[in-house]
Amino acid sequence: MPDTLQSMPGKKAGKLVRLPKAHRIEQLLNVALELFIAHGYQGTSMEDIASAAGVTRPIVYNHFGSKDGIYLACLRRARADLDRQLAHAGNHPRLEDRLRAGVNGYFNFVEQNRLSWQLLFAGGVAVAGPAAEEAARLRFSTVEGIALLFTGATRSSERTGLLAYAHALSGAGEQLAKWWLTRPDLPKEAVVDLMVQLMWQGLQAQAADAPVA
Repeated sequence: MPDTLQSMPGKKAGKLVRLPKAHRIEQLLNVALELFIAHGYQGTSMEDIASAAGVTRPIVYNHFGSKDGIYLACLRRARADLDRQLAHAGNHPRLEDRLRAGVNGYFNFVEQNRLSWQLLFAGGVAVAGPAAEEAARLRFSTVEGIALLFTGATRSSERTGLLAYAHALSGAGEQLAKWWLTRPDLPKEAVVDLMVQLMWQGLQAQAADAPVA
């Protein structure tokens, strides 16, 4: 059922505005994301989110249950958006092509979802308990995805080696993205090329189609 609220930003006070549930959830997530990035988890309250969205606190609690709930929902959405960008990278048979497709998808996500990227990778540890465990899983599942991407395209299928490469690529990607966000003059294509060149130097000898010395 749609929510009914008393006011919305940009609307005349007292005017009732109804949104379908999916639209309301999306709106609340967008508002919460901006506040979490601007003020941090500790500096953002459910009252802040409700006020910025033009709704009452019970509406926010009804959809998400708690501040941990809406924070994790923002992380889940960011994770899903990134996974969609990376989904087709594994379709390429050659390791170099998989690497380029994966790097391109990652930086597409950074370019198109800057705040979500910041929350997912630069947000630090904001929550505790079970919520912290899920937050860590959502952040670090990138490594598992990269290891899966390499599987079948390298000479070795030994999991430890694949995870080592995946951790290296994930860490390099995060740091390069942080640097890129300070260099808006650089086009995404140049950053992708740089990342591929840097990582391919270490990976090419492991490619399944690489010549044997």
